[in-house]
This record gives sequence, structure tokens and C-alpha cells, in this order.
Amino acid sequence: MRRFIPFFAVLIAALSSLSAAPVPVMPPKQTGILVLDDCDEQYLGKETYKDNLTFLDLSGKQLFRVSGFNTCEAIGSCHLIAPDPIRRCVWVIELVANRIRRFDYSGKETLAIAGVKGSAIAVDPETGNVWALIGRQIGKGGTVVYDDKGKEIASYDVTGWDIVYDRKAKAFWIADRKLTKITAAKGEVLFAVDISTWCASSLDVDPKSGAAWVAVRENSRVAGSSNKLLKYDAAGKESASINFGPKAPFRVSVDPKDGGVWVAHFRKSVERFSAEGKSQAEFPVEALAVQVDPAGSDVWVVTPEEVQRLSPKGDVLKRSRHAGKTSQAWIAALE
Repeated sequence: MRRFIPFFAVLIAALSSLSAAPVPVMPPKQTGILVLDDCDEQYLGKETYKDNLTFLDLSGKQLFRVSGFNTCEAIGSCHLIAPDPIRRCVWVIELVANRIRRFDYSGKETLAIAGVKGSAIAVDPETGNVWALIGRQIGKGGTVVYDDKGKEIASYDVTGWDIVYDRKAKAFWIADRKLTKITAAKGEVLFAVDISTWCASSLDVDPKSGAAWVAVRENSRVAGSSNKLLKYDAAGKESASINFGPKAPFRVSVDPKDGGVWVAHFRKSVERFSAEGKSQAEFPVEALAVQVDPAGSDVWVVTPEEVQRLSPKGDVLKRSRHAGKTSQAWIAALE
């Protein structure tokens, strides 16, 4: 007599085998702080250079440090580092080596684009394309877009010294003497406004309101220039202007929780302003750069010797030493 396996027994066995199959494990979300230093005082005449890219977790623990970069002092702490958490990588542009490099979260280099004489970069999270400001002369040059293979795919006649992506508008803000907003998809210029007779030093955007904060700097040889913090709403209308007198604003970082902003006054202090532009706190520290913590209310400050994590009251909670003393620094948050 032939024996038949009941249909339901076969079905149960099949379902059991499916449930026993291993479930793909997604890598945990990585957060942290990235710092590019200028520890190597020399930038010409050597075969190798010792500026460094350091990745810290939010406890201040060093996850990697990659040396061999060649960068130099600049007008401000603009965006030389552009994290792409969607594709789990970090882009860096070097001011002297004239190249863009990509690294994974272990510090392994995965791509290099040579011959890019630029001042700042930003990533379009929708596509993974990298936007670079090229020319490195105030009011001259343009904007070039590279795909994830390093191929140039677009260019626009928009000059700038710093650039940041606006998630709300899916656009980029670009600043030098002008503040320009340009769409990521088609490169349409939405507006351009004059902000300085010399140059912007740093730029950031509130992801909730779409408003931009931009710092501009004074140059004693440029008439009408001054040290200021400016705020523009999403339509390009100025909504705040704070004069800093002799203090040089070197880096701005928006707090996404309330739209306030932190400012690093070069080698003097860090100062926090409300979303309306009112000063709320100022702490003396030899600040080169500042970055709001991506997971809380603290703030990260880069000094010549170390990276500090400060509480909202100015208490130093964590310290991480550089490889050596640095004259300038560039910082980014991996969210």
C-alpha cells in the first residue's frame, strides 16, 4: 500500500523551515563626531603629511584615526567633512591636496577624486551625489556635482565658500559674499542675496524651519566688512543680525531641537543664541570649531589640543586629545 504524507504536514514542515532561516541583521545606526585637524604645520615640500581625520563616538571614544591628509588654514571652519549615514560613509575634501576622499565607518578609503580644488562639500541624501564648491577664490569658481563613482555629472555657475544641505527644501544653501539657495534635483537658483563685502565663514540650516544661519567675517582691507551672525528664513528674508565687533565667528551649528545656534568665536569662546537671535550663554574656550551633539543638548568644541564635549552649562564632560597641536579644525556630526 502506498503511503501519502498529509497536505497539512507538508505545509507545517515548509513553514517551520522558513521560520528557521536566519534573519538578516541590519547594522546598528552609528552616531558620532568627525574632526579633521591641521596638526602638520607644513603643507608643501613633503612626500607625506600628517593631518588627521578622527572619528569619535558620543562617549568620546576614538573609533578610528586616519592620517595622511594635507589641508591648511582657511577663512572659517566650513564643511570639509560630509557624512552620508544612508550609505554609511564619510566624504572629506582637502584644501591643499586638492582631492575628495570617501571612507567607510572603519576608516577604510573607498574612493578618491583627484584634481578638485575646492573649499567645501555636502551630500545629497536622496542620490548620494556630492556637491563641491570649487575655485577657492571669493566670488569666483562654481559648484560641481559628482556621483558615487566620482564622475562629474553636473556643474552650476554658483560660487561659494561654504555649503549645506537643506532637508526640508531638498536644496543647498551656498555662501560667500552672497547667500544662494539652489535646488538639488535641477540646480535651479531660488534666490541669491548679498550678505558681505568680504566672505562668509560658516553656514548651517535648521532642519525644521528651513531657516539658515550664516556667519560673515571682517577683513580690515575690505571696506564695509564686519563680524556678524545673520539669519534668513526659508524664502531668503533676513530675520536676525547680530554684530560681534572684534570677535571672529568661525563656525556655526544649529540645534535642531529648538532652532537655536552655537557660534565658535575663533580662539575666544563659544556662544549660544536662541532661534530669535538672543544671546543665551557664552563660555570662554579656545574654540576652533563647534558642533551640536546629534543625540542631546550638549555641544562639541574643538580646541588646539583636544575635542571637548560641553554641557549646556559649559561643564567639560568628555575630552579627546588630537594627534598633535592643531591651528584649525573642521567638525561634523554623524546622525
